[in-house]
Amino acid sequence: MRLMMAIATLALCLAGAARSAAAQPPATTRQMVLERNEAGRYAWKLVRVAVPAVGDHEVLVHMRAVSLQRGDIEIVDALSAASATGRDHTGQIVCSDGAGDVVAIGKLVRGVRVGSRVTSLYFSDYLDEPLSAEKQAKGHGYTVNGVLGDYVVLEDTGIAPMVAGLTFEEAATLPTAALTAWMATAGGGLVRRDDVALIQGTGGISTFALQFSAASGARVIVTSSSDEKLRRARALGARDGINYKDTPAWSDRVMALTGGRGADLVVDIGGKATLGQSMKSLAYGGTISLVGGLSGYGADVAADDLIHKAARAQGIYAGSRADYLRMSAFIKKHRIHPAIERTYPLDRYEEALKDLAAGNFVGKLVIRL
Repeated sequence: MRLMMAIATLALCLAGAARSAAAQPPATTRQMVLERNEAGRYAWKLVRVAVPAVGDHEVLVHMRAVSLQRGDIEIVDALSAASATGRDHTGQIVCSDGAGDVVAIGKLVRGVRVGSRVTSLYFSDYLDEPLSAEKQAKGHGYTVNGVLGDYVVLEDTGIAPMVAGLTFEEAATLPTAALTAWMATAGGGLVRRDDVALIQGTGGISTFALQFSAASGARVIVTSSSDEKLRRARALGARDGINYKDTPAWSDRVMALTGGRGADLVVDIGGKATLGQSMKSLAYGGTISLVGGLSGYGADVAADDLIHKAARAQGIYAGSRADYLRMSAFIKKHRIHPAIERTYPLDRYEEALKDLAAGNFVGKLVIRL
């Protein structure tokens, strides 16, 4: 008996040692950073640097997957346009949405331990409502270091537990696209059972908005330029699809499908080119969630139309950590799995960016580390 106990104890010690050894990061890590050329134009550059040490309130995360979003392209363009007058972002790590496991923690970190599976958050220090300029100024990959690297340091306020049952690739899609969609639909209390939700497009935010609305019991209508994408949207829970190339006046089709009622919620992705038709599609007392500007952000909201329909237009800008935790509970309860079109190894990042810019996908694109 003593021999068996000794063997068991030794096995536990060896297992613990193996786990400790596995948790030790290497001396260097790959990171994708911004680099500025002589003309002041920024671009992504893959570099190898020393693994950073953690501060008192920081964690070192071994990133396993990072999802891409259109903002990763837009921020490069914006920073390049402002390069002559703004601060130098050379060396800043790109991207905001990643998932991995914690391999080191600062001495004042609480509630997180080595081995915890976590995701990043869009903001590094936005714990709860309301949003402020100070909180907004700390966006991962935008104004502070992002997450695209094998090992990255994050503030302990800029991470959240991974949703149980999701893969690293699936969890990496949640911090921005899913949370924005959540706040534009169920998280913002904007969609309820038996409502009609009109979702534009089939990208990351749109697909999550579809899934959250359908899980809430709403009837979902999706617009797209592709019949194949509409077929896939129906498989994710949409009831109706409208090809806006075949039906340019798609608001008329929305009214016909709903017997003249319109949509209680419209998730507007297009911005300048779509807002007019979104307004025409809106039911009395409905809400337009403004979450994107694929055609530009310079659209005018017709106040008289809003007043006439006793409706509202609400801007959505991601959400807080508290919002993210509520979303995570909803995802777990309804067993929602993110739609991922393709995954890429890090050394194929240029291909991933081209696919992201082309927009010919449903759901999300993910880089696997």
